[in-house]
Amino acid sequence: MSTEIKIQYSETELAILNLRRSINAWNTNFPKQISGRNELEVINKLNKLNQQCQEMLETYQELLRENKSAMEQSVEEILHADQSLSSMMSLSR
Repeated sequence: MSTEIKIQYSETELAILNLRRSINAWNTNFPKQISGRNELEVINKLNKLNQQCQEMLETYQELLRENKSAMEQSVEEILHADQSLSSMMSLSR
């Protein structure tokens, strides 16, 4: 049984880059108004729902950005720990 953890940093960085591109390309805009002068109650409710959906999608997009940042930081920390352990092992030989 192997206890070694292997991280392919180039593949991880590419995945993070693709995630960043997807987050930035995601269009969260909903129509602000469905109908200009229509005073039907359904139209008003739809406009309100559209606004709520847009706010939810923007919040979700921000959460994705925060998760991406945390992932980048974790990968960076693992890389530094890996390099540090490698140096310590080289010195002890």
